[in-house]
Amino acid sequence: MSVAVVIFRLVDTCYGLPAPAVRECVAMPELVRPAGTPAPVLGFFRLGGERVAAIDLAVLLGLRDWLAPDAAAMLYRPLLLCGAGAGVRTAFMVDGVLDVRPMAGAVTALPDDARPAGDWLAGEVELVGGMTALLMDPDRLLMERERRRIEALARDAALRDAVWEGADV
Repeated sequence: MSVAVVIFRLVDTCYGLPAPAVRECVAMPELVRPAGTPAPVLGFFRLGGERVAAIDLAVLLGLRDWLAPDAAAMLYRPLLLCGAGAGVRTAFMVDGVLDVRPMAGAVTALPDDARPAGDWLAGEVELVGGMTALLMDPDRLLMERERRRIEALARDAALRDAVWEGADV
């Protein structure tokens, strides 16, 4: 059975995530960015009853320098809402989503000198139609300490929201 891959662009490179790891592609919503939020975290938004952390994937992975979020530029960048795991759900901002294609073969490991720090690349994959992409491992995009920090920020924001519930504005 061939696994489908969500193909997207970051900076000038095509990357992919296994389709089962991506719940959906969503437009950039209005974000709330609490004080003390680390650079890659653009802010939080609500999706139903869930609080979701929006993360600039290129900044997180060191592919692009952090700049203060520009709302106009972010408006046209999609978010890949990733599957629920333990903790806060995450949505990764990418430069553009290109396609969803099945893999045409196995993942080819990258040479050691081409592997990025953090080991978030699973390898290169050839896709149906002749396209290739660098396949990311969704479980290795965030380090455990980054997950804990995001969860703490989400808890703080939820506590602050609770203080204001029912307050007359």
